[in-house]
Amino acid sequence: MGAIAVSKKEEQQIERLRKVLRIPTKSGLIRAALKTLERKTEEEQLRREIHESVRRCGAADKKENCALFPAAVAHGISGD
Repeated sequence: MGAIAVSKKEEQQIERLRKVLRIPTKSGLIRAALKTLERKTEEEQLRREIHESVRRCGAADKKENCALFPAAVAHGISGD
């Protein structure tokens, strides 16, 4: 891969971050940024999948809990 065109402001930002993070090279900073973005993307995808699963299963879980609650009360089991 060749050079990446960046503005002067972005170049300054790269240099500042590189120094603050004590990463010796620009390519090292880019690698660190890519790993961070990848991890963040994977975490966000997992959050979306969990949210969708809860949305899909929430109504069924509520219905099941309502059906089980009278039996729990009859046996002296409560959430208190």
